[in-house]
Amino acid sequence: MASLDDEVYALAMSKGEGASIGDFKEALAQVPLETLVNAVNRLLQAGRLDLVQVGDRTLYRGVGLAEIELTGRMSQEDLLVYKQIENSGNEGIWVRTLKQKTNLAQTIVNRSLKQLETQGIIKSVKSVKHPTRKLYMLASVTPSADITGGPWFTDQEMDTDFIEQLARQCHQFIYAYSYPRHSPGTVYPVGHMGYPTAAQIKRFISDNRISTVELSTEHIEELLTMLVYDGKIERIAPALDMDMGLALGGRAGARTDWMYRALRITFKDSPFTDIPCGRCPVASRCSDTGSITPAKCEYFAKWLSF
Repeated sequence: MASLDDEVYALAMSKGEGASIGDFKEALAQVPLETLVNAVNRLLQAGRLDLVQVGDRTLYRGVGLAEIELTGRMSQEDLLVYKQIENSGNEGIWVRTLKQKTNLAQTIVNRSLKQLETQGIIKSVKSVKHPTRKLYMLASVTPSADITGGPWFTDQEMDTDFIEQLARQCHQFIYAYSYPRHSPGTVYPVGHMGYPTAAQIKRFISDNRISTVELSTEHIEELLTMLVYDGKIERIAPALDMDMGLALGGRAGARTDWMYRALRITFKDSPFTDIPCGRCPVASRCSDTGSITPAKCEYFAKWLSF
C-alpha cells in the first residue's frame, strides 16, 4: 500500500498548477488534518513539493523526478534563485526583483545567474516594454507576448513595414466588399450582412499566405482598430433580431462579430487603383462561375502576392 506521503505527492502531480490543502482533505477525507499537514511539510522539505501562489490561492505543486535530480545538485543560493525564476513563468523576473525576493547579496545573485545560464537551465530575454532590463526565465519557457511584443515586433523592434503591409491588405480586402463590385459609386442597403468580419479577414490572410507569422483573430482586430482610428474603415454591429436583441444567428452571451466597412475615399487614393478589378475590361463578365472568375484571374493572384 502506498504511504500517505506518496498519495499526497501523486495528487499534487495530477493537478497541473498544484493542489490546495482543501484538495488533499477532499481526496483523503479519512486522514486527520494534522496528519495531512505533516505529510505536506515532509514533502516540502524533501523537495518533492513546491509552494506556489496562484492569485490569492496557496497551492502545492508536485516536483517531477527530473527536476528533483536537477535541483538536488544545486547549492542553496542557486536553488533560491532557480525557484524564483521558475515561479516567474513566461513573464520572467528582473535581477533587482530576484535580489529582493531571495534576500541575497547582488554578487551572489549574479554568480548564481551565471552558473544556471551556463548550464542551460535558464535564459535571459529582453522586454519590449523595458528594453534596458534583462529578464530571466527557465530555458524551456516561451516568453509571453507582453515580453516579445507578439507578431508586431522583430528582435525587440517594432516591424512597421510588416504592420503597414498587413494593414494595407486588410483595407483592400474590406474595400472590395464595402461597395457593389459592378457599381462602386453606389452603396449597399441598410441591413446588408456581406461586410467582412475579423475572422473572415484572418482566413483571407491565412489562405493567401500573406503573413508567415501565425496571427490570431485578436491580432487582426488590433490592425482593424488602427484602421478605424486612421479613418479608413468603420465598425458595424451585426443586424439584430428585434425580438431577442441578439445578432442574427447568435446566442445569448456569445461574442459579437463586428463587421467592417471601408469609408469612401477619393479615386486616386482608392485601393481600386491597385486592385486589378478596378481597371479590368471584362469586370462586368466576372462572376463566381464560368471562364472569368476571381479564382482563375492571374492578375488578381499577382496582386495578392505583391
